[in-house]
Amino acid sequence: DLRRLPDLGCLAAGTPPPTRVARRVDDARGPELRAVTWSGLYPWLLTLHVLSALAFIAIPGVSMGVWWRVRRERDRVRLTAWLELSGGFIVPALLAVLLLMISGIFAGVAGSWWFGGRGWLWLSVGLLVAIVLLMHPMLAMPFVRLRQGLAGGIEDAELERLLADPRPPIGAALGIAGIVVITWLMETTPF
Repeated sequence: DLRRLPDLGCLAAGTPPPTRVARRVDDARGPELRAVTWSGLYPWLLTLHVLSALAFIAIPGVSMGVWWRVRRERDRVRLTAWLELSGGFIVPALLAVLLLMISGIFAGVAGSWWFGGRGWLWLSVGLLVAIVLLMHPMLAMPFVRLRQGLAGGIEDAELERLLADPRPPIGAALGIAGIVVITWLMETTPF
């Protein structure tokens, strides 16, 4: 049973009220409504955000590890198996980035970080979006071309060219650098 509660103290002080939700609690004293505020959810949202960030780093890391392995592999059956392993992590990686963004937005709202000259937050969001968009041409497309080539029975010379594609290591380096910058921005909040 959720109900909206006004915060009259904030209204009297001339500031807008925070979003508050009441929940019904039945305990030894009987049923009552207790306020649940965004600020009360902040620690939980922040924890979810940090765990989502760890998943966002770890899950694509599996694909990156596969890339380093397949660059040395020439057995087509084993290459196909490695690529299938990597492909199995696409949906979890997308879910991790989605959860990272949603939990970050809600943690930003709960912590009152979104507005009021918080340039570091907006830059962090922009960098995260850039990293996610960069990963498709730099990491996903070489894997897709390699999978398609193996399914189509490509020549050995073409397989060598696909395995020597320089984009995945460059994409990994840019993604790691972006994550380091985002971490620095969130820890130092410089502007």
